[in-house]
Amino acid sequence: MNSNLTSNNALKYLLLGKKGGKTSAKIIEKILIRPYNPNQLAKILNLSYNTVQYHFRIMQKYDLIEKTSSGYGSIYEATPKLIKESENFYELQKLI
Repeated sequence: MNSNLTSNNALKYLLLGKKGGKTSAKIIEKILIRPYNPNQLAKILNLSYNTVQYHFRIMQKYDLIEKTSSGYGSIYEATPKLIKESENFYELQKLI
C-alpha cells in the first residue's frame, strides 16, 4: 500500500481497486457529513466495529480522515484533503 498516492489516486484505489470499496464509500459518505466514532458508524451502517476500524486505519494512512479525540469513543473526521476531493469522491462513488 503506497501512502504517498495523490488524494484523487488514493480515493480511486480505495473505492475501485480494493474489495472493500463499497464499504469505504459508505464510511466516507458519512464522514463528509459530520464526525463519527467507529461504534456510531458501525451501528448506522450495520457493520462490525472491527470492519469500521480496519477502514479507518487505511483511510488514515492516506490522510483522508483524522482522529480528533483520543481514548474510548475517539472521534474521526474528514481531513481538508478529503473535503477538497469530495467532488471527485462522489464521481468515483457512481462507478462502484
